[in-house]
Amino acid sequence: MRSKSLLASLGLALILPCVLGGCLPPSKDWTHPRIADPRKEDKQFMEDTQFCKDKLGPQGGEAAQKPAMDECYRRLGWQRKD
Repeated sequence: MRSKSLLASLGLALILPCVLGGCLPPSKDWTHPRIADPRKEDKQFMEDTQFCKDKLGPQGGEAAQKPAMDECYRRLGWQRKD
């Protein structure tokens, strides 16, 4: 009985962070000085990310795309967090 309880607790301890982690917005290295509300900023960042990806099109992988994405964010008014 004790082993079932321990196994259930261990399973819950492993699954709970995964479930809760999916509820949080992805962290970002960018901030927008004209958007004060964090939720609106997150929403705008997701929209701008999609805009930049659509604008750039397929390139040679994530490493080649990063400088172009950074420039796109800057043109849209985003600044890197310190």
